[in-house]
Amino acid sequence: MKLDVAYEELLPHPIEAVWSQLTDRAGNSDWLMTTDDFKAEVGCRFRMKRTTAWVDAEVLEIQPPRRMVWSWSVDDVNPPSKVTFMLAREGEGTRLRLRHVGEFDPVDAGLFREGWPGRITALAELMRRAADNG
Repeated sequence: MKLDVAYEELLPHPIEAVWSQLTDRAGNSDWLMTTDDFKAEVGCRFRMKRTTAWVDAEVLEIQPPRRMVWSWSVDDVNPPSKVTFMLAREGEGTRLRLRHVGEFDPVDAGLFREGWPGRITALAELMRRAADNG
């Protein structure tokens, strides 16, 4: 099943702060999935733990502070897909655009389609808490 989802969120934070959160290992563990080996470097292969499965990923492209692209594979069940994070300044904040494209079995496709909005909300909440404490 073809998955092609795109989400946008206007975050009331500077682009540098959003980029920092997207490219930080601990930050990714807080809002996305637990990872011990993520680095924001092209060629970095890393694993993220989902509730019942592992995601194997690789940083394919990075253009600070505007764009990062990952290869994304769930337990080698599906061919690798692509997750793209794009940032743009908008007023005092940052427009985050996320796109996830690939072939998945229908169950995994549904999980990603339904899951990304919650992950973006988690990122926004993490950034809000950081700004309140900063």
